[in-house]
Amino acid sequence: MTVLFVDDEPQALRQLERQLIAEDVDWDCDFATSGEQAIEMLATAKYDAVVTDMRMPGMDGAALLNYVSKHYPNTVRIVLSKPSDRDAVLRSIMAMHQFLPKPCDASELRTTIDRACALRDVLVSDSLQRLVGGLSRLPSVPAVYRELTNALRNEDASISSIGKIVAKDAVMTAKVLQLVNSAIFCLSHHISDPIKAVSLLGASTLKSLVLAIGIFQEFEALGVNGFSAEVLMQHCLRVSRMTKLIGRRERLDSQALEDAITAATLHDIGKLVLHSIDPKTCAQAALKAEIDDIPLWRAERQIFGADHAAIGAHLLSVWGLPQTIIEIVALHHTPTKAYEMSFSPLTAVVASNYLSRAGSQLPLPTPDDELVRYFEMVVCGEKLESWHNLCSDVGKRNDESRKAPLPQDISL
Repeated sequence: MTVLFVDDEPQALRQLERQLIAEDVDWDCDFATSGEQAIEMLATAKYDAVVTDMRMPGMDGAALLNYVSKHYPNTVRIVLSKPSDRDAVLRSIMAMHQFLPKPCDASELRTTIDRACALRDVLVSDSLQRLVGGLSRLPSVPAVYRELTNALRNEDASISSIGKIVAKDAVMTAKVLQLVNSAIFCLSHHISDPIKAVSLLGASTLKSLVLAIGIFQEFEALGVNGFSAEVLMQHCLRVSRMTKLIGRRERLDSQALEDAITAATLHDIGKLVLHSIDPKTCAQAALKAEIDDIPLWRAERQIFGADHAAIGAHLLSVWGLPQTIIEIVALHHTPTKAYEMSFSPLTAVVASNYLSRAGSQLPLPTPDDELVRYFEMVVCGEKLESWHNLCSDVGKRNDESRKAPLPQDISL
């Protein structure tokens, strides 16, 4: 792997080089002391990753990463800067894959770059590029989501201000309130105020819900025969609810739990993209999966050359969502490829998706089952039964409300 480090302070680069040598990092490393010099080096050599400071004279880190994103989109882009450089970091938020605060030890830097490059390898393939190229246009990030994200970066943001952002979009407000008042929340009274909904859901949960609603509504408008974005949304939000329960049981920290919930909400959006590109071939993949008794994602790979997990992750990558969320979406069917082999947000989502399809009885494990192997690798196989019991109410509510016009079990 070849990595380019950029910092206007030569001393900082020398210290970083010493740390990488001490960590015995097996990379070919080059160093640049300005954004302009980095661009010259990028023109003459191929780099797997660029790691840059933010505050530099001339071309700063934000401008550099935006340039790299445009001209070298397959290069992993990492910010290594002081937390005080917040404004500059926000200017590059759509161009960077990961932010690491200074000082950062070499071990964390190594792990971050290795896993980002591993994810890139999953998402960069000729088959995937051909598939995405078949879509006339990628859906855009909902405007309400962008506004919420910007507002939540402000430490002074209030529940009232967040609720008012949602209230600007009448359709979004109606859908959010519809879901908040669904049976799964078990509320004692009806909620008709979006500000009250924010106080019940929490800002981060509301953000992922708004994103999901926007995406699913846009695809539903396409009207693909034999496919319902609403039904798929029920599944995704059921998995989100179960992910939240499992994540809390296993004591994920607040940021990890938020990432898990968001990823669970979006884990199957690649199916929407596939049906938009070629609904007839999607039907063939579903039939092949049934006839050959294989998972749908395997049938998709055989027919399309890529599966819905990779396509969904690609879409989120284009939108600039955090790498942790993109990784979960990309690997939710192939978690044994993950860099980390311990309980993580990925584990919570994989388990929730597995249990959501299991029904009232856990399936008997088979030796060649990818997910069973993964649960053994992260030493949580014995917890599946307790997680299944924990989430059983979500499944029961779903069974009781299948005929309802709107999902009654979708809580984040």
